[in-house]
Amino acid sequence: MTWHHEGVAREMPELLEAQRQYQQNEVDVLLIRFRARARLGRAVAEQVARGDTLEDIGKSLGKTAEQARRYRQAYRDWLRDHPDEPLA
Repeated sequence: MTWHHEGVAREMPELLEAQRQYQQNEVDVLLIRFRARARLGRAVAEQVARGDTLEDIGKSLGKTAEQARRYRQAYRDWLRDHPDEPLA
């Protein structure tokens, strides 16, 4: 016998639920990472607005100016893709 047309034995619903939770956690973790990267990008954008260069910001972070630029772009992308979702 199968459980809910998924081809799994009736005694295995816990397995399917664990897999669903695992997959949802993967999605959640990516969102957490994207949000954190966008927050860092917002901080970079604020520092640039105060007059710091991307080179100086990159050095402060132990990164390159290009990486600082990418963080700032991640913030811009977040604003574009999630206009109604605050970064907090």
